[in-house]
Amino acid sequence: MTDTDELAPLIALDPPAPCIPTTVYRGPVDCLDGDCHELFTEDGEPTGITRCSHVSEEQVGEEHSEFEASEWEYCTHAEPWPCQAAAR
Repeated sequence: MTDTDELAPLIALDPPAPCIPTTVYRGPVDCLDGDCHELFTEDGEPTGITRCSHVSEEQVGEEHSEFEASEWEYCTHAEPWPCQAAAR
């Protein structure tokens, strides 16, 4: 066995998967569920607003963010985009 044969197991065969951006929405649960008072009049009629002002949209790195699935898929850790975790 040569010195180079001993090093072979230390070489990574597969590079890490690239992180891609994905969109997540942040806000109160009622607003994310569409139960916000901005979406309906006092009579319960739709106001024509599709997303209330309490909900914001942001880009996160999908590969390094953490998601929890239930009725909805919740982001429990959002890695900001552009993703810096892949560079670590």
